[in-house]
Amino acid sequence: MDNHHVDGVGRFSMLAQGALDEVPSDINVGVRKSGKNDDSPVTFEEAQNESGTGIYQIVLLVVCGLVNMSCAISTTAVSIISPAAEVEFDLNSTTKGILNGAPFLGMVLGAYFWGIFGDLKGRRPVILGSMGMDAFFTILSSLVQHVELFFILRVGNGFAIIGATCMVYVYFGEFLTPSKRDSYLLFLELFWALGMMVGPGLAMVIIPSDIHLIASEYFKFNAWRIFILLTSIPSLISFILIYQYPETPRFLMFRGYLIKSRGVLEHIYLVNNKFTTVPYSVQVFTQTHSAVWFDTGFIGGIPFMKNVKKRLTVLKNGHITLFSKYFRNIIVACVIEFCLMASYITILVWVPELFSRYSHYKLQNTDGVNLCTASEWHLKYIAMFVEEIVSRNAYLAAVVVASSTIPLVLLTGIIIKYVDKKLLLFMTCGIPAVFALLVPITHNDIEAELLCCLFEGFTSLTEPIIFCTIVELFPSNVRGVAFSMIVMTGRLGAIFGIIVFGILIDKSCFMTFYALALLLLIAFIAVAFLPKLKIGGH
Repeated sequence: MDNHHVDGVGRFSMLAQGALDEVPSDINVGVRKSGKNDDSPVTFEEAQNESGTGIYQIVLLVVCGLVNMSCAISTTAVSIISPAAEVEFDLNSTTKGILNGAPFLGMVLGAYFWGIFGDLKGRRPVILGSMGMDAFFTILSSLVQHVELFFILRVGNGFAIIGATCMVYVYFGEFLTPSKRDSYLLFLELFWALGMMVGPGLAMVIIPSDIHLIASEYFKFNAWRIFILLTSIPSLISFILIYQYPETPRFLMFRGYLIKSRGVLEHIYLVNNKFTTVPYSVQVFTQTHSAVWFDTGFIGGIPFMKNVKKRLTVLKNGHITLFSKYFRNIIVACVIEFCLMASYITILVWVPELFSRYSHYKLQNTDGVNLCTASEWHLKYIAMFVEEIVSRNAYLAAVVVASSTIPLVLLTGIIIKYVDKKLLLFMTCGIPAVFALLVPITHNDIEAELLCCLFEGFTSLTEPIIFCTIVELFPSNVRGVAFSMIVMTGRLGAIFGIIVFGILIDKSCFMTFYALALLLLIAFIAVAFLPKLKIGGH
């Protein structure tokens, strides 16, 4: 299948595209009944095109969007509750940074596991397992009373959600025809931004209420724990909804479940053509020699553990090829991704803490100052706020900052077909570096919030643009390995940025923002080492 025209924007859309590449072009054929009652051959792509894109995919978009939204909520939940849990868990800025990094550590540990599991057992089991595990770990983490156990459970959350975060794009993408895939995956990306807004929005209602359902000496169940418990609901709903849907017809086909694959496509056809009296014309699927070879050689026909070993061998060989033939490209892409996530995620998870400190400052002062001055004042008079309820304004700031990504993502989805992607990368790395330098010299919290919005809005574009360039930087035989490597490096960058920010913010707040600007400057320079990229994939 030709897959060299990838123009859409999606956090993990390239995984959805790359997952369809490593198969023979003639893998399966079907038989279509024509008007003359003659059997005519039909490829899988033609059979899928005949099933159409319509109401079935629109409803599935909402379902998969809820999965994506659940992942976003779970990713940022710890940063949202850290100001409220500060006293109970005896947290300082450094330990808050370590705690905030817990989900990302889990993501690093789970990235390759879920990828291999998804190839062996299917896309649907990965999403079900991820959502089920996320809900389970979330409920437990709302009950634990010790910070060490809370940290371990949130690592478990990160391990769980990285599977769904990646595989939901593969799952949804395999229900879409190639001509519609990019645009639908773009809309799926918007649910991630929505999740980044829902989390702090829910916290704004729950946490400042200071509810205490249980307040004994040995067990507490207060407002922030109620918030954590409520964040498990989207994952539970996602699990129930995805359970109602089948495995993707493409994966079923490649596993040799021809009747099931055709049945799924027929069901999609009937839903999308509710009032038609014309039956689905593809009568049966048969496997070609290539399909049999693919199925027995790569997915089925051999014991599970041997299959895992085979996959790991392929993974190892892919890394060897990647670092021998495409060394510059993978290093440059990983540097950009590391620096991007170290800055983008850092600001995102620390916004509630920074603006919580500013709200404390405003309670005692009327003059406007920059974020760093307010932070230093908070540290000096922190004893005054030991029992202080976290201000709703802190969570409102997080909602506003998260929402800033939506218009720019939509705009990028439109212009990326017409603008040099390398130029876009220069802009998304260079412009926010300037904003990072300006944050410490703002005059009030409104100016700081505006700059944080612009910073997040531009940096949020870098990752999807990078993913859109992967198809040009790497051939299909190493694209999946490259993608996994880049994603994992980005999560390591997030851990680095969150923890370093936590260490520096109390020692030299101004230096933390200069460090963020430096990271983006490094990414800006790294972009120059990328090869020339095509415009619009042409």
